[in-house]
Formats: sequence, C-alpha cells, structure tokens
Amino acid sequence: MGKIKVLPDQLCNQIAAGEVVERPAAVVKELVENSVDAASHRIRVLVHKGGRSLVRVVDDGEGMSPQDALLALERHATSKIASVQDLQNIRSMGFRGEALPSIAAVSRLEMITREKDAVFGVRILVEGGTIRTVDEVGCPPGTSVTVRDLFFNVPARRKFLRAVDTEAAHISDMFLRQALANPELSWQLVHQDRTVHDFPKAASLRDRAYQVFGATLAKSLFPVDFNTENVVIRGLVGPPELQRANARSLFLFVNKRPVKDALLTHAVLTAYDTLLPKGSYPFGILLLDVPPPLVDVNVHPTKREVRFRDPSLVLEMVRQALNEALASAMQASWARSFYVSSASLNPTGKSTAAREGQSALSSSPQADLHASKRVQPQPEPVQLTWLHRPMASPSDQELFGPSPPLNSSAVLGFSSLKILGQLACTYILLEAQDGLILIDQHAAHERICYERLRRTSSSPGSQRLAPPQVLDLPPVEGDALKRWLPDLQALGFEVEPLGGGSFVIHAMPSVLKPVDPGLLLRRLVEKTPAEDRTPRAELLEHLAHTAACHSSVRAGQRLQTEEIRHLLAELDALELSATCPHGRPLWWKITLDQIQRFFYRS
Repeated sequence: MGKIKVLPDQLCNQIAAGEVVERPAAVVKELVENSVDAASHRIRVLVHKGGRSLVRVVDDGEGMSPQDALLALERHATSKIASVQDLQNIRSMGFRGEALPSIAAVSRLEMITREKDAVFGVRILVEGGTIRTVDEVGCPPGTSVTVRDLFFNVPARRKFLRAVDTEAAHISDMFLRQALANPELSWQLVHQDRTVHDFPKAASLRDRAYQVFGATLAKSLFPVDFNTENVVIRGLVGPPELQRANARSLFLFVNKRPVKDALLTHAVLTAYDTLLPKGSYPFGILLLDVPPPLVDVNVHPTKREVRFRDPSLVLEMVRQALNEALASAMQASWARSFYVSSASLNPTGKSTAAREGQSALSSSPQADLHASKRVQPQPEPVQLTWLHRPMASPSDQELFGPSPPLNSSAVLGFSSLKILGQLACTYILLEAQDGLILIDQHAAHERICYERLRRTSSSPGSQRLAPPQVLDLPPVEGDALKRWLPDLQALGFEVEPLGGGSFVIHAMPSVLKPVDPGLLLRRLVEKTPAEDRTPRAELLEHLAHTAACHSSVRAGQRLQTEEIRHLLAELDALELSATCPHGRPLWWKITLDQIQRFFYRS
C-alpha cells in the first residue's frame, strides 16, 4: 500500500487555518479586509474575551447573493482574480479565497449578508468547516460575519492563545493600522460591550491621525508628499523627539496594505540617521502607492510582507521622500524659536506654553516646535570669517574656507542672541528673551562639518598627498575597502591596492584635507559591515560622520567670543540644527519661567 495520501478537505482547511489564522487579531484582519474590498462606508468590530469567544465584523458594503455567499466558504473561491495574469495586478486586500473557509474550519461561524437591491438576505451557519443551515432572513444591506469559540475543535492551538488583554491589544493594533490606511471609512471597535475606538470618516490622513493619536501628537507630525512616475509616497512623520525604543510606532503601508518590511524600515532609519541615537525609531505613518506589477504581495500566508521588483529603487525613493520632508518641515518648525510673542505672556511674565504644561525642568528645541515667534527685523547678508588663533585642532577656516553669507530672509537665530560665555569649556551659554540657551559646542561643530561635507561631496576636488600614505588593514577590512575603491574614487580619493591588506593613498577629497586619510579610511571599514557593498550615498554618510567627528571643536576647548560668534552663524545657516550627526541633542533651553520657579518667584 502506498505511503502518499490525499488529505480530506476538512483537514486541509485546518492546516490552512494554521497559516492564516494565527490568533483572533488575524481573524479580525481577514474579515476587515473583506469589508474594505466590499466598498463599505462603515465597519464595526465587536470582540469578547480578546476574540476567544466572539469576533463580529459588520459592514454596510455591497453584500453577496446567496449563491456567492455559499461559494465564498469554499477554498480558493474568490471574485478578485481569474487568471495568472491577474496576480500581477492585485489592488484588493484579499484575493486567494482562503480566509473565510480557514476561519470557518476552526470556529462556529455565522454569516448574514444581503445585496442592496435584494429583498431578503441569507444566513449561513458553519461549524468546524461543515455547513449546518442556510436560511433566508431579513437584514440590512451589507455583511455581518460572527466567529464564535475560535479553535474550539483544535485545543492544541487554543491553549497557545495569550491572556485576554494581550489578544485584545493585538486586535487594537491591527484595527488602528486599518483605520490609518483607510481614513475615508468610519471605524468602530467594541470590546466587552465597551467602545474602545470610534473614528468617523476623516477628510485626510492628518485628520485620522488627530482621531487616533490626539491633537498634541498629530500637530507635531510633518507631511510627506513625494511623487514620481511609478511611486507615490505620502504620510506623516514625527520630529526626532518622538523617538521610540521599537518600531511599533512606525506604520508602513504598501498600496494600503499594512506591512512589516525590513527594507522599508531600513530606508526610514537611514533618513533619520543623523537625527536619532542608535537603537531608536521614529514615529511615522508612511503610505506607498506602487504599481501592482512592481510589487509581489503573495509572498506570505497572511500577506503582511511584500517583495519589490526593484528594492534598491524603492529604498532610495523612501529615503529621498523623508529627507525632503524632514529638511523643509524641520527648517520651518525649528526656526530658532527663541522669541515668545508678547501676546503669549501674561502680566506676571509667564508664557502660555509654560502654563499649558511645558516641562518644569527643561525645554528642548523640539519641545518648542510650535512656540510663536516675535517678528524681528531681517539681517543684511554678511560674510563671516573665522578669526585665527593657535588651537589644538584645525580651525573652521582651514577646514572649510570662508563661511557662506546668511540668507537675508532667514529667521533670526543663535547668532542674534547675547553670548554669556562658556560652561566648563564645553557648553556655550546664550541669553534669549525667554530663557537660557545651552549649546554643546562639539555637537554643534560636528553638525556643521557633517552638513558641509555632504554639500561639497556633489562636486569633490582631490588634494595630492606628499608623500603618499601607506595604509595596512586586516584581510577582512582590506577586502571591504577593495570593493569600495570605485565609489571612493568618485568621491575624490585615489587609493592603490598593494596586495593583501596594504594600500597607498595618493589623494583625498580637498574638503577632508585636515583629517588624516589613513585614520578616516580605517574608521570607515571598522564601522561599516564588511559583507555589504555599501551604496555610494551611505558610504558618503559614513565618511562624513567620521570626518566630522575627527575635525570638530572639542569639549573642554576654550573659545574666544568671535570664534563662538562664527560657530553660531554657521549653525544658523544650516537647515537642520537640532541634533548632532549621531542624533544627540545639540542645544537645550531653560525658560525664564522655569528659572523663576527654581527660586519660588512664580
């Protein structure tokens, strides 16, 4: 007798359920996606005991005829695709026809549905994959699917379900992601007869963000709007102070499908590279609209992962979109909010921001995102130069040349404030109208160096070394450097391999001249994964990081007043000046109101 057997349909459905229905949240996801595909306007989700005993999804969509309702409970029965070619152009959330039969195989399922023009609807009861009754009923247009006693016939699966609160949290997370992806729909989630979320139809993604996250957080989010011929990227992203310890607050969508994609997450982190400390994640909602032929959504049983035909292109698009959004939005929002308008001050001198709950201890530049500013006379364009004196490290003039003139239309910034001096030869102290500004001088100069290096790299010039410098590296790091030689040459380096891990450096980019080229390349290969062929943009950022760190004004270095003025003017000329290239805060403010409270004057 042969060993190979064809499994019965009921067992096949239970196996499929094990792939599709991981937990109650997966049931809600599959049913909600069906409701979205049915052109619904309102979707209501009711849950009991974290979905263990009851999950019900009710919509006002187009509904189904009795014949279609019965077919929908058959495996691989779907209205979404009809041929192999259709798989290349999937726009719907569901398409494989597995969800309903898989759920019905491991639960007691009731489906009530009616088309809008039909006089009666149909009610179908299924238990453990077996249809028990089919009745004609009166019901509103749309579809209601009730799932009771999930995994009642698969006790091994049921015992692996977590606590009620844990399962309810997974359902809530999935529900919020669907609501964010579809702001044009009304959404309601009820757990244990208590309304957890109730979101009316929203006019925009920002309005939905107001509903989901509240006004305070939603107001601080920056818009993303990026369009190319093939890819549209829109969304809302947070400033660096909204950083999180994990990626759970990074909501990523591809063609409205919530996904957890390592490539997209890496692209977002790369865009925030110099704004966040390592190990931190930004807050953001990012929706990518990609032509269906360029993305495969059929690579995971639950469709939570996707595969792009050209992943490097998508990665670069996301990085570019976020870089543009952050540069423009942060420039406007962090426009040196040192001035509090007289309208926001009460007779005792307390600012409105402080009265509305500003931290009693300290205020960061990010915390002042929305502080109002007093209109100030605009400065005339000036040419700033660094005054030379003997210093332990190369001067800014030697490193970069003359400073660019300030934009006459810029908001008055650090350089317009009164310099009080230095604290511990590390922090620059400035007097603002509403408090005290502290600037980390090393972090500030590091940011200036980093931004200058990035700008100069687009048209690098080379500086010959006399004599050339020999660099010896371990074999693994030497192999990495060999792979990067073409990109390094394009950036202005001239490096010749001598064999093994030895190289001779004949030239380096002129802008990097004060930095030891051997040290620069050694640090580069030490900090960059050797197994990767690093893209040129990332290679440049690694170089800029290293060079900026080794050429900056140091902590503990005493500066003359004119040197401080030059540093502040350089800082004002930057688009981004809230953090160092490593993501740490660059400046901090203690408001006058907070200082008054220290001395019990408020």
